[in-house]
Amino acid sequence: MKSSLPQPVVIVLIVVGFLIAALGGYFVVLGPQRSHAASLEKQIADTQSSIDSARALTLQAKQGAKIRVADIFRLTKAMPDQTDMAGILLELNQVADDSGITFTQITPATVAVALSGYEAIPITVEFEGNFYELSDLLYRLRNLVDVRHGALDSSGRLFAIDSVDFAEANPPGFPQIKAHLVIDAFVYGVGTAPTVEPAGGGSVGTTGATGATGTTGTTGSTGATGASGTTTTAAGAVPAGG
Repeated sequence: MKSSLPQPVVIVLIVVGFLIAALGGYFVVLGPQRSHAASLEKQIADTQSSIDSARALTLQAKQGAKIRVADIFRLTKAMPDQTDMAGILLELNQVADDSGITFTQITPATVAVALSGYEAIPITVEFEGNFYELSDLLYRLRNLVDVRHGALDSSGRLFAIDSVDFAEANPPGFPQIKAHLVIDAFVYGVGTAPTVEPAGGGSVGTTGATGATGTTGTTGSTGATGASGTTTTAAGAVPAGG
């Protein structure tokens, strides 16, 4: 006669069987899937990191390009590769006007001075005003181009004061002065010193105390006698005998 297992033992065996089946299913089915899911998560994280790095590099490149373009623009504004004498004279007159003075004479040199990698164009200016207006003019010219916090700041062309001479105006005396300045404007480029084309396309003449006249200048008050025996006066050329 067959002996039967007690019911508690049967229940325990059934529970143990379920546990074994569950563990087997986990190791056979769920284990590999979880490992695959972990691998996918790592790939996603690596891909996201690569995307973030690429975005950061792209943003940095864009910012770098903006900075370089801005630097080139400011450099070109401070030292262009074209003379543009009309623009130089216009800017100088504007700075003088902002300083409260008016140039009585402005004469650019006809030949630029070739330096290392760039050229300087001397421009002679004269004006009558007071000492404080001269100081303001020099300050404004100096601050057209400056370096602030390691970066170039340019609001106009680069000028350098080559020489400054002034004396008391007579009359009324100091602080009223008569000033004579030589201002250098700069052009980017190399080579021999080129001929400077003045504003208007011709040579700019100046009037001396004796009435000597340049190509487009005006006649002085006293006149000068030429080799042909004619006298230059304010009214024109008159024969010496008439």
